[in-house]
Amino acid sequence: MDNQDKNTTATGSVTPIGSTTRNEAHTTIDKLADKAQPAADKTAASVHSAVEKLADKAQPAVDKAATTVHGTVDKLAEKVPAAADRLVGKAHETVDKVSDNVNNLSETLGQKAADLNVAYNRLAETGRSYVRKSPGVSVLVALAAGYAVSKLLGSRRH
Repeated sequence: MDNQDKNTTATGSVTPIGSTTRNEAHTTIDKLADKAQPAADKTAASVHSAVEKLADKAQPAVDKAATTVHGTVDKLAEKVPAAADRLVGKAHETVDKVSDNVNNLSETLGQKAADLNVAYNRLAETGRSYVRKSPGVSVLVALAAGYAVSKLLGSRRH
């Protein structure tokens, strides 16, 4: 064997594999999660706000309708005495039940909005935890999802 066969020169760069690359991946993933968090929080807050606004807007309308119906029923009762007393009582009960049901619905919507916010926070934390535990798999899943979305959106441009 001569010297030319023994001496080999390599050019280029070698990317280190190990804790530095893993730390960079973790840092990148944490930065992406931190960037996505405000938008997700803003979305959750706006959904919660919208539900509260709907509940707040519904309550005065129900109260006004209940007052109007009570007034109308009272006017009818003055005109038709005997049998009307039973009808008036039933009408008042029905109006009160409807009003109570709307109040309950309003409370339920408020509770569901709070539950949705808690579930969102739990899901976000689970996602962060999974990404921290398996950054490689997370990056591959994100790449695959991005590729699938690009193919779906790309096919609609025709």
